[in-house]
Amino acid sequence: EGELSRRARTLGLTTRIISFNRLRSLRRIGEFIRFLFSFPSAFLQLYFFLRKSRIALIHFSDIIDMPFYACGHFAHARTVAHLRHCIENVFARLLFDALVTVFIDKVVCISQAALRFSGLGDARASVIYNPGPDVSLFHPNKSFPSIPGLPEGEHFVLTIGKFLRVKGHEHFIRMARRMESIRPGLCRFVILGNKLSAHERYYARILGLIDNLGLSKRVLILDPVPHETIPGILVRSCVYVHLPNWQEGLGGAVLEAMAMQVPVVAFDSGGVGECFTNNVSGFLIRRFDIGAAADRVVQLLCDEKLHRQMGSAARRELLSKFSYQKHFSEIERIYRALINHPGAPSVS
Repeated sequence: EGELSRRARTLGLTTRIISFNRLRSLRRIGEFIRFLFSFPSAFLQLYFFLRKSRIALIHFSDIIDMPFYACGHFAHARTVAHLRHCIENVFARLLFDALVTVFIDKVVCISQAALRFSGLGDARASVIYNPGPDVSLFHPNKSFPSIPGLPEGEHFVLTIGKFLRVKGHEHFIRMARRMESIRPGLCRFVILGNKLSAHERYYARILGLIDNLGLSKRVLILDPVPHETIPGILVRSCVYVHLPNWQEGLGGAVLEAMAMQVPVVAFDSGGVGECFTNNVSGFLIRRFDIGAAADRVVQLLCDEKLHRQMGSAARRELLSKFSYQKHFSEIERIYRALINHPGAPSVS
């Protein structure tokens, strides 16, 4: 149960929840054991549901659904798998490719980078960008209430990300230190992110880094907020910074910043560079080049005309490349091609 099922019911859709323990890492022995015990039952429940309901097509939403790829195949349904990540681990890529080859009819990659890392060819996979944010909610001309804890009347630079090592908060902190050495007091630095269980050591390390670099009064960590509150934070931000440690599939928070006309400075990581045009609607920085990131943020803070032009260009590019209509029309095209393919199962 969750937000997705609740929203589905408000639209009059029938939902059925098949519970199981998800496998996120083979390194967590307890999680792996719970997965082994819950997986067979969930697999069989899904299989019999597909057969009994005569489901013609099943769409797996994420790579974490790999253990269930065979379900659709055995139930004689057409199968689509969404790939939202750049698979950097060679073993994971080989496993994904093997399961796709046997059980999946079509893979939907959210970026050219995700397709490139997958190792799949164009015949097996298609690139369909995520629809991006709801531009009626993420609109710079809307009025948003004040955010508790957010500094009013100050320039601040924002990054968003759960406190996971892959998110690269340490790069943001080191960028802040460099900016303070270049232009002391130019802005504040705000991190919006959840502190997660099992990742407390990483969170403590980030706090220690902030303290050791003398940034305790310059860096603010905001408590998690509902998603609909994020536009109110972005609209008060001067620059959005995205410096991950991993090859990002696309960059949802980057798109949200663009929608709010907030200029983006980001590492050239995975599909991030597909979100905007470098030097026009954002600045793309060579990975781990903290100095270049700091210089670009300072440039945007000190050049009001450039800041305004780049923010406007960002929203225009977002509206031209990302939309619900474009995304779902492409998804529907794939569905129809598979359903109308000779030998496709009949729909009850």
